[in-house]
Amino acid sequence: MRKIVAQEWIKIIKSDRAGGVSEGAFHSLNLALHTGDEPLRVNKNREIFASYFGVSAKELCFMEQIHSSSVVVARKGETPKADALITQEKNLILCVMVADCVPVILYDNDKKAVAAIHAGRKGIFTDIITNACEAMRTEFGTKALNAYIGASIRSCCYEIQGEVLSEAMKRFAYALKSIDGRYFLSLQTIIKKQLYENGIVNIADGGICSCCDKNYFSYRRDGVCGRFAVGVKMI
Repeated sequence: MRKIVAQEWIKIIKSDRAGGVSEGAFHSLNLALHTGDEPLRVNKNREIFASYFGVSAKELCFMEQIHSSSVVVARKGETPKADALITQEKNLILCVMVADCVPVILYDNDKKAVAAIHAGRKGIFTDIITNACEAMRTEFGTKALNAYIGASIRSCCYEIQGEVLSEAMKRFAYALKSIDGRYFLSLQTIIKKQLYENGIVNIADGGICSCCDKNYFSYRRDGVCGRFAVGVKMI
């Protein structure tokens, strides 16, 4: 568990695998209920995660992540089908769960608004980043957003083939690298370009590859596994 203090008015915390009660493939701080882990253990892990914010798990706001470009204004007690949550409410912790996909946090120091984005390959290809930026502008009048990119699979491990490769070659060739006839994609490079195009230049990137670093869950590496999370809360 690591706290990332972006500004005095918000708290961003990312989890890793350590500090929870799950066992086996989900060892130990699995925060996802949909992976096959025992719900009682997952709920205990969520209480542990929430405790780092100094609150109960009732304040955690999760999504049913569907690899879409859908952005929703967060509401307490709701778990919407979406891949980005936005809010100006102080009593919510926006959470994005991943196990290789890219967790992205946006925040506006002036308007005091935040977003948590689940940026999987499908979502990135269908403009989840731009949609989230536009939703922040429309709903809250944001102008000067900042971004944090968390642990996620990197181009060292993200090999693509077939139709995904064909689309990437057409639209995102700048984010591809070829090694001995194999192609590897940098999702983070695409995200940063999309952020720049939306006027966001203050971008912090943790630089961690979830597939390389066994302190994190990785679907590409392990198949059956848990999920770690990044949460953001306004103070």
